[in-house]
Amino acid sequence: MKTVSKLSGSLFGRRQKGLHRDPGFPEISGQGYLQTLVEIVTARQANWYLEIGSRSGTSLSKIGCNFIAIDPEFQIRNPVFQRAQKMHFFQMTSDEFFADDFLATTGITPDVAFIDGMHHFEFALRDFLNCEATMGPDGVIVLHDVCPSTAAMASRDLTELNAKRAWTGDVWKVVAALMDHRPDLEIHVLDAAKTGLCVIHGLNPDSRILRDNLPEIIAQYIDVDIGSVGPAWYYDRITIKPSHGFAARLAVSPKPD
Repeated sequence: MKTVSKLSGSLFGRRQKGLHRDPGFPEISGQGYLQTLVEIVTARQANWYLEIGSRSGTSLSKIGCNFIAIDPEFQIRNPVFQRAQKMHFFQMTSDEFFADDFLATTGITPDVAFIDGMHHFEFALRDFLNCEATMGPDGVIVLHDVCPSTAAMASRDLTELNAKRAWTGDVWKVVAALMDHRPDLEIHVLDAAKTGLCVIHGLNPDSRILRDNLPEIIAQYIDVDIGSVGPAWYYDRITIKPSHGFAARLAVSPKPD
């Protein structure tokens, strides 16, 4: 594992308490993931933001631009009706949403997409390829929960989730799959507390690599268990970068008046 920086982070000013770590797993203690996400949306001067896995609306309540929210079972408990002028809520799975072709029909092209849906590798990988296909080459996709701190947290098993403990599932495998099969992408893993973010840009909406080889790619990683192969199988492959200040490198030039 190559860790560029380990920063003491905050979630909009609130100190983050670290998670338990198994031996060999890194400390993920940068600034809060929501703060990092909002900074990215702001830096990109996003007009449309798409979110998979909105549930309670926590992250939506921080977003100031137009948005599309997708969740099979909304339980909105946060003030999501803020500065956004246009808001679309889809109470369905992300697969159902993309099959409906809403974005193509309306001509909406998301500038930033946040994937925080079902925490299983194959779901998150499909979410990525579907998001990329609907975005422009200058779009940015942000994937949550890519840095588990224990083998149990990183498992496909739902025990941690059912016990209401932190659970990333095996979303982290998406990072490995993209590094192996889409070397054309710009992939950055950030130390955003508490379970990391992966920021992906340099998109190619026309790429068919993942879609045309999806069953084989899923089969390649689906049975990899970080508890068996060890955390080095994953963490030795990536460089964990500081989340603080990262969004600045994604900033776009000011739009003319």
